[in-house]
Amino acid sequence: MVRRIGLTRLYPPDDKELLTTHDVDIVFVHGLFGHPEKTWSLKKEIESLFWPQSLLPAVIPDSQIFTWGYGADVGGIFSSAGQSTIHEHAGSLLLDLADLRYTPSRRRIPLIFVVHSLAGIIVKDALNRSSSNEGTRLKEIAPATHGLISFGTPHRGSTSASMVKMALHISEIFTIRPNLKLLKGHEKHSEILHRVGDSFHQTILKHRLTIYTFREECETRRYILFNIMVVESDSAKIGHAKEECGIIPADHRNMTKYSGPEDIGFKRVSAQLRQWSENIKALSATSDDQSVHDFLESLNGQEARERLEEVDQAHPATFEWLFDRQ
Repeated sequence: MVRRIGLTRLYPPDDKELLTTHDVDIVFVHGLFGHPEKTWSLKKEIESLFWPQSLLPAVIPDSQIFTWGYGADVGGIFSSAGQSTIHEHAGSLLLDLADLRYTPSRRRIPLIFVVHSLAGIIVKDALNRSSSNEGTRLKEIAPATHGLISFGTPHRGSTSASMVKMALHISEIFTIRPNLKLLKGHEKHSEILHRVGDSFHQTILKHRLTIYTFREECETRRYILFNIMVVESDSAKIGHAKEECGIIPADHRNMTKYSGPEDIGFKRVSAQLRQWSENIKALSATSDDQSVHDFLESLNGQEARERLEEVDQAHPATFEWLFDRQ
């Protein structure tokens, strides 16, 4: 069962032991009005296809896959919404990951984040905080992160956020207390977006993060009467020089829902995750070879050579018994 709040392990199943010898941890994070399972599920006649759990393990078997949930509902009729900010959600994500990765062996496992919409801002803020954090366990997350794949994240804001915010202001009479703080992170020219975005460029450079951004190709129908592109193509890009950009042929809501392994959306996303996983393996092998090389080099230092010269010559008959067949 997927928890609404916090981390849920999807693969291997919860009844299996948490692995420490796998190649990568993949963490899915949903966006505004999203859900840690429904955001990534396509509803079918009998049951929904939750592809991070049903399809992805076959592509990247040497992985652990998680989904993380948080209070992403801005408000509802006759119900109150959580009042946490983007920054506070980012802090919660860091703490949950630090709790998961509490041993040295687990802290060394590379991380990949797969995010939709607002989650891209939350994860960027979390990595910024980790990168600048000193003296606490939260500092381990950013250096362990290999990359970020985002779907329809409004890195430069979205006009639809202002429309939703206006509607919530009108409906405040029916809503106990809507959370407009999250919507501010979606609006164009948002101070939050500028702050997080500027810092994230430094985080990318510092930790050599790999970035892949997907944008929606189709408009989203709103209120039956008109369609809107929730996140425009220029806003869906982070704008880093080494960033790769792709397109999912769906609207903002459905760009993270796939019908099966042959769905073009799944093929594009899984191909990127597979490539990153292979890159991580190659980097790990190179790192191991470098460690052996460094160790051998350390034995060839000036002090070691001087000590070797001081060793007396062995007796001529030393170890001859090993070759004596008598």
